[in-house]
Amino acid sequence: MKGKTIVLGITGSVAAVKAFELCRLLRKKGAEVQVVMSEAALKLVGEQAMEWASGNKVITSLSGATEHVQLFGAKGKADLLLIAPATANTISKIAMGIDDTPITTFATTAIGSKKPVIIAPAMHEPMYEHPIVKENLAKLEAMQRVRVIRPFIEDEKAKLKDVDEIVLECEKALTKQTLSKKKVIITSGATIEEIDPIRVLTSKSSGKTGREIAREAYRRGADVTLLHNGVVESAIASVEAKSGKEMLDATIRELDKGADFLVCAAAISDFSVKKSNEKIKSEKRFSIEMVPAEKLIEKARKRFPKLKIAGFKAETNKSMKELEKIAKEFLRKNKLQLVVANDVARNEMGSDINEVLIVSEKNNAVVKGEKEKIAKEICNQIEKII
Repeated sequence: MKGKTIVLGITGSVAAVKAFELCRLLRKKGAEVQVVMSEAALKLVGEQAMEWASGNKVITSLSGATEHVQLFGAKGKADLLLIAPATANTISKIAMGIDDTPITTFATTAIGSKKPVIIAPAMHEPMYEHPIVKENLAKLEAMQRVRVIRPFIEDEKAKLKDVDEIVLECEKALTKQTLSKKKVIITSGATIEEIDPIRVLTSKSSGKTGREIAREAYRRGADVTLLHNGVVESAIASVEAKSGKEMLDATIRELDKGADFLVCAAAISDFSVKKSNEKIKSEKRFSIEMVPAEKLIEKARKRFPKLKIAGFKAETNKSMKELEKIAKEFLRKNKLQLVVANDVARNEMGSDINEVLIVSEKNNAVVKGEKEKIAKEICNQIEKII
């Protein structure tokens, strides 16, 4: 979001206490943030705190400078209006075109200028369930370039979504939708094979690269499904798969529904294990019976011969030249469109940085840096192929 200006409207929900963290994360992502606060919000969060968080003077009232026009008029410099948290009162006013507060005036101007607007409600559950509030939320969702981030219900409260998810939606709203109408399925992370009810066979894969690819594809407008062992953000459709067989079966089920691209980033176990139904005693030596597991890429290619697939290849103690040779052979053997290869001995598995070799039929590229950067380049390649 570097170079983008976001106006953050904070209303009088107790969830306003999360606005500080939200503002800091937006700035960390490169955005310029201008905060607008209601009178009720000022009772919950300090004006000076938000000034420090944003690096700009907080707008608490409109003046002759017509701040709303400067930011969201025909030549306004703002790129997006984010109202988080949004109360039932503010939501209903915006839906009805009432602009009797600074925040609602900003909303009226932004919507009229067809600038992207994101509204993240937070309130008590009975207020959220009020039929008129529900009707007004639906009315807002039907408006051009307006996105409502629905809250999650817990302890009889409609709670503000996690700030990471809100920021992801802002990034999507400000990103060219180059993968719009494309279905991308991504496998990610390590699988586990149970040895007994307590012990498992697994790998050191963290799944960070796969998750970053899913987030980047989502930013670009793709319909993304992430298959992963563990919990991921709810903005992205996900399917939990623990064992290698679960991952394989779940992926094939998703592919049967239709897909444009499959990214096989998961570190699926090469072996299945004959599980003991009872804990194996440690008093003496024991042997584990391991059987070679069915390969996801091979099954997917056989079942979907025209499917575009990216495979991942992890090696150890290989030169870049050796890695390139292995990746090209992997590409050829499995009729892949893309291979992402890396030497795990160079960077510890699970770290936030990596160095990878991206190989396609036409070219190679070495990418080094944070996994978010690597994910962007992988998605660039997917765009070219798809």
